[in-house]
Amino acid sequence: MSFETIQPMDYDQVDQVVAAAFAPVAESTGTEVDLIHRIRDTYDYQPSLEVVAKPSVDRVVAHGLLSPVTIRGNWHTTTIVALAPLAVDPEWQGQAIGSELLSELETRARQAGFSAVSVVGDTTYYGRRGYVMAEDFAIHNTLPVRMGNSLIKPLTPGALAHVGGMLEYPAPFK
Repeated sequence: MSFETIQPMDYDQVDQVVAAAFAPVAESTGTEVDLIHRIRDTYDYQPSLEVVAKPSVDRVVAHGLLSPVTIRGNWHTTTIVALAPLAVDPEWQGQAIGSELLSELETRARQAGFSAVSVVGDTTYYGRRGYVMAEDFAIHNTLPVRMGNSLIKPLTPGALAHVGGMLEYPAPFK
């Protein structure tokens, strides 16, 4: 399995994988594919933070995208990245591909100088991967999400010390 920066030729397969992965998710609004397209059109989109998993050169089976978001406190702003979405083709789920893809994205975010990754998601799945409730760092989400589903993972020790505030998402997320 290779983890690669997305290429335009991957876009159609990514749309299919994301739609199939989120179809059975009760909390999904069915807008994940549209979100990806809107994020790609923003000025701060970074292709190196959009990664696909491929078992062969012409097949995409998983996708993940990180986007810059801002934590705004009383005396500071801190830019981190948000994961939205992470998707694995249903036929390929249960093989740790999502976990490996997430690790690749976290490595790329750290190398790009981001201090943390935020995600709105399942506490059990992401909790096993080191994510904790954002509220543990006095970080609150501006999106309407269920309590406990706003999660965050510092990418370096102490990265979120004294960073509390409101996690603000750019327009594509709204």
